[in-house]
Amino acid sequence: MPRQPIAGRPPRGAAALLVTLVLSFTMALVAMFANRNLVFEQRISANQYRSTQAFEAAEAGLEWALAQLNTGRRIGDDCLPSTDPAATSFLARYLSISPLTGGLTPRTWSAPGGPLALHASCVRAGAEWVCSCPPSGPPTLTPPTGDAPAPAFLLQFMPTGRAGVVRVVANGCTRLAGACLAGSVQQPDASAKIEAAFGRVAGLRTPPAATVTMRGAFDAGHAAIGLHNTDPAAGIAVVAGGAIDAAGARLTPPAGAPVTGLLVDHDPVLAALAADRFFAAHFGVSKAAWKAQPAVTRISCTLDCAGVLGAAIDAAADGAMIHVEGDLSLAGPATLGRADHPVLLVVSGAARLDGAVALHGVIYAGALHWSHASGGAFVRGALLSESDYQGDGAPELFFDAAVL
Repeated sequence: MPRQPIAGRPPRGAAALLVTLVLSFTMALVAMFANRNLVFEQRISANQYRSTQAFEAAEAGLEWALAQLNTGRRIGDDCLPSTDPAATSFLARYLSISPLTGGLTPRTWSAPGGPLALHASCVRAGAEWVCSCPPSGPPTLTPPTGDAPAPAFLLQFMPTGRAGVVRVVANGCTRLAGACLAGSVQQPDASAKIEAAFGRVAGLRTPPAATVTMRGAFDAGHAAIGLHNTDPAAGIAVVAGGAIDAAGARLTPPAGAPVTGLLVDHDPVLAALAADRFFAAHFGVSKAAWKAQPAVTRISCTLDCAGVLGAAIDAAADGAMIHVEGDLSLAGPATLGRADHPVLLVVSGAARLDGAVALHGVIYAGALHWSHASGGAFVRGALLSESDYQGDGAPELFFDAAVL
């Protein structure tokens, strides 16, 4: 006969249903919290991506600014190289340099409400950066269309009070808005701000105190060469580690000083210096380090170098620093540089000048030769030789502290 259920015991089916409901509720809670954590982590990852993108854009701005300051080439309003002779370099466009102290002052433009600092700005458009370097007014850039990432940066220069040092502020954004676009009322998803101090290093770290300085001998023979140094702080026309032969030289000392102090021969310090130490004493670095600087234009030429050298000088907007590999042969008439656009010329071999060569700046060479120099041949600046100077011409050699 069938068994009867025991009185007071709940049916087994009801208990199983209760356990199933509890387990289902627990699993639902676990799934809900897991999904909540996933959404939270996704938001953290998205914010981290945006902040990293903005920070990287600001860092790219600092690196781009340093590269632009180092090139010295002429640029247009789009920040790209320009062949316009009236165009200025990035440095000259955004910084004013005191010729006396070397102080760097950020340039401004005349806004309706008063002077405002000039800014440069770039935005990533596809596979390249599009930039704006206005000489006046705010940057003019159009935000890229579409959903592709378009990070941007805006640069501002600020004074530091220290000679030769300027503070660069780079604002990076996930898109061209907010701090990366002057006058923008919209805000990017993320932005970052980085500051750095940039110091300007002189191409000629320790200028010479004489018009002509050499480790070896100075031999001008009976040529009527002009040797002039009217600077009271220097007052030396020729200093040599060897003998000086300049019987026909025309000498100009500082006012009130005797001409006898203009020529200093057999200098023991110069005579004892090795060639590399002689270079480092004036340039502050080795030859290889100086040549590797991004602001230095490296050329080599055979026969007459006037064309190649002239093109290199014309391409530089703020004065040219040029390294010539091997010997340099230069026949006049040729004009190198100007008082406001001097040339620093380092020749690894011998520099051989012929005729009416005119130079504002400095020539450093393994050896110096100047032949047939007469009217129109001059140097305003200084000459340096690792060995000797020889010449039968009569150039006018002026020590010029302002050019140096």
